[in-house]
Amino acid sequence: MSDNISNLNVLQDLGCLYHNYSFFGVDNKQISRRHVLNQKAKEPIIIAYIAYAIAKSKTKISEDVSFAELFCADGFYAMVAMRMGCSKSIGIDNNRDKLGYFDKAKLIAERLNLDRVEFIEEEITPNLLLPSIDIVANVGGLYHVGDPKKILELSYKMANKYLIVQSVISLATNDENYFQAPAPRWTWGNRFSQQSFDKMIKSICPKIVDQYFNELDGNKKLKDRGSVYYLIEK
Repeated sequence: MSDNISNLNVLQDLGCLYHNYSFFGVDNKQISRRHVLNQKAKEPIIIAYIAYAIAKSKTKISEDVSFAELFCADGFYAMVAMRMGCSKSIGIDNNRDKLGYFDKAKLIAERLNLDRVEFIEEEITPNLLLPSIDIVANVGGLYHVGDPKKILELSYKMANKYLIVQSVISLATNDENYFQAPAPRWTWGNRFSQQSFDKMIKSICPKIVDQYFNELDGNKKLKDRGSVYYLIEK
């Protein structure tokens, strides 16, 4: 019983974290109710896409599959991919968030016995040099940048087999040509409508296996509330 309690609480002393790690059988506090609600919306579909991409990347059980999470924050999905069977998993982030999510990523991975997950502190630019990667996940990064089309093109180019995309979109308009950078009332980032984001992604990524839409209950404003997901095959 005591060992089970110890494992459950293995992250408790790290304070409030960006993600909830119940996927790994542990308990921890998150930084806000908004993060709790938004993860509940995003996690099931993103993990399902990761599982599909890993399974479809193997022609035999022993085959190695590599994974990279761009704009990874605390590296949650890089850890998920390693736990689900990837032989190599990398989390990449510029570590500029003032709350320091990325600073805790390596320690969290070690506590979860996932110390082989690699973390790289780097900007996501065309100059980023990485080894060959089977599955690339850009889940939450595109709406943070000023030129999302260029970053989407880079993400697609990096992936050998599958690209997984998630992004926040505005529900305030249905305009298929809507794009605003910086994002409304922000000094950075961008916003698409659901229709304009779909138009952009299909102009770059021709083979979409699945796509999905839901609302982020933690975000109250229409400009921040939509969430789109894409599973893309190369």
